[in-house]
Amino acid sequence: MMITLVLVGIALLVMFVIGFFSMQRASKQAQNLQKRFPTLAKRQKPIVMLIVDSLMTKPLIQAMQAGRAPALKFLSDQGNLFPKVVSSFPTMSVTIDSTLLTGTSPNQHQIFGLNYYDPKQKRIVNFGTGAIESFRVGLKQVLTDSLIHLNHRYLHANTKTIHEAFDGPTASINAFVYRGNHSHTLHIPWLMRQFVGFPPQLSIKGPALFSFGKLHKLNPHTRHDPIWHRYGGNDRFTTDELTFLIRKQLLPPFTIAYFPSNDDVVHQKGSSVLKGIERFDKSLQSILNSYASWKEALEQTIFIVLGDSGQTDTIANQQQAFVDLKQLLAPYQITPVQSQRPQAGDQLVCCVNERMAYLYLLDEQLSFTEVVNRLKQEKRIDLIAWKENGHFHVVSGEQKGGLRFSAGGEFVDEYQQTWSLEGNLAILDLSVNDHTISYGIYPDALSRLQGVSETYERVIILTAAPGYELIFGPSPKHRGASHGSLHYLDSYVPMIVAGTDSTPRYSRIIDIKAWLLDLLQT
Repeated sequence: MMITLVLVGIALLVMFVIGFFSMQRASKQAQNLQKRFPTLAKRQKPIVMLIVDSLMTKPLIQAMQAGRAPALKFLSDQGNLFPKVVSSFPTMSVTIDSTLLTGTSPNQHQIFGLNYYDPKQKRIVNFGTGAIESFRVGLKQVLTDSLIHLNHRYLHANTKTIHEAFDGPTASINAFVYRGNHSHTLHIPWLMRQFVGFPPQLSIKGPALFSFGKLHKLNPHTRHDPIWHRYGGNDRFTTDELTFLIRKQLLPPFTIAYFPSNDDVVHQKGSSVLKGIERFDKSLQSILNSYASWKEALEQTIFIVLGDSGQTDTIANQQQAFVDLKQLLAPYQITPVQSQRPQAGDQLVCCVNERMAYLYLLDEQLSFTEVVNRLKQEKRIDLIAWKENGHFHVVSGEQKGGLRFSAGGEFVDEYQQTWSLEGNLAILDLSVNDHTISYGIYPDALSRLQGVSETYERVIILTAAPGYELIFGPSPKHRGASHGSLHYLDSYVPMIVAGTDSTPRYSRIIDIKAWLLDLLQT
């Protein structure tokens, strides 16, 4: 008994000493940050933007009404809920984040999806579409592209992120698109060094305050997460880092914090599952509890909660749910996933992003008409689009004829964009009244299709019909739900703004950067 008490006493003493020195390190880190950036916490109302992966309006409202998301309901009641914010296209996280932070389309920022062909390097770029596919491509290449090259090679240098455009300190926590004006060093975990061959340290450019899981932390007291918790790429880590900034009064004028966990739940269980929203709400409660009261939180800080994409439920019949493009395009020689670079004789490169895909026509003898006619035979494909002779063409296996459009013309849409239109408007569910275009099930479809037209000179863009997902080779299969397409189920996301009455000009993710910069100047 005495030995047990002694051991307990020693254990408590060790825990106290560790806790004491951890607190000391955290305080020292806070002091160092305040010295480096003396303007921190000087702005009356800093902006905190919380990006919740695959947050959708219908389950969000259900969770709030059922009392399962009290923090989100508080922000919604005290602020404004925008239920239909239009995401970018493809509706994949890295493209959406790039559009959000730069305020430009993929044609300008040059991030065309999680998976696309880069004609300059003549190779397939994959930022991590799935575990099996990443191993087939090469884990080192995928991690190098996603951790480093995404921001410093592929994201176009002429498109400035918020972190680069704003003249003042900003913060990024766990966001994959993070490029800024300040130098930082990523500390690579031992296991990653051993299996991937990374050096112990990697230099990057990010915002003044930068947090990226275990690789770079703001708070030394934040718990170390092992590989099975994504080395800190999770909601808990993001919450701990953000609450550290709040409690130490280190919030800069703008902070973006990324919460990835809801996406996993929806992919596995479907769009109606509330578990991921409940988990995020608990994180949000911890963040609001960092203030003296939730009311005071809104007096001191502007909070923005934003989804990045929706998801469409996969049909129950798993044998029919996945459209195998390799099988559909069997007559052609297609570059294998593991090759990355086209080989002699390859006619097509196929890059799948869940519910959308790019088909790159390498063989000059192949016509758009030939490939499109083969694709139209598959009724589970929703839209097929390509650019030829300066015009965008769109067809569908379910609709007769075709639609042709281009920028500039006599028709104007709700975003004051002008277009020329010819053909069957029903293909994109467009309606025109007195030269004014209204969008139906494909929000902002003309601009978003036009926005990916420069990925390659000869490329076909296709999307799956609701309930289906496109696959090629080792592409992941999402049996609950998936995203990527132009359809409103993938494209509409909610946004809650509390602490200000200001709103963006249009409810689109591409318009949020300009709005944020205006807020930061007031």
